[in-house]
Amino acid sequence: MRVYPPKRNSLRRGSLVIEAAIGYGVMMMIALLMFKAARSVTATQQWTVVQSLTDAFMTRESALGNRTPFDSIAGSGSSWPVYPNTTTSTVEVGRLPGGMPVTATLHRTRHPDPNNLIEAGGTGNSNTNPAGMEAWKLQSYLIYQVGDRNYVKSRTMLRVR
Repeated sequence: MRVYPPKRNSLRRGSLVIEAAIGYGVMMMIALLMFKAARSVTATQQWTVVQSLTDAFMTRESALGNRTPFDSIAGSGSSWPVYPNTTTSTVEVGRLPGGMPVTATLHRTRHPDPNNLIEAGGTGNSNTNPAGMEAWKLQSYLIYQVGDRNYVKSRTMLRVR
């Protein structure tokens, strides 16, 4: 007696195509999720690199404010004009991996100490400031953008003569 394989019905013939389509769809969903995760990691790394670049730039700005001769700070041609005036400039704080520049806007201003003598921008007199000391608060603000968000970093240097 000869045994024949059972007849396949027509519904089972297309099941391989359906299984392949479902498998392909699942693989595409996994690939999309992995792509989104990779973009998220890259965005976080870019934010970290930009934070490091702007921190280094503001450290340089603090050093510049502290080493500039006092007469240059208090003079009329100072890089830090008397508040409410400001100097504004666009600066390149560094470059991202791949060579893309990171630019920001730098604002500088200075405030006289209230106890400065009148000729030094304060309201002091020979009784409140008998030594004739002069103090200025130098402020630098860096405004930059990462993605769609704006950030501000500031440094304040106190200079006394």
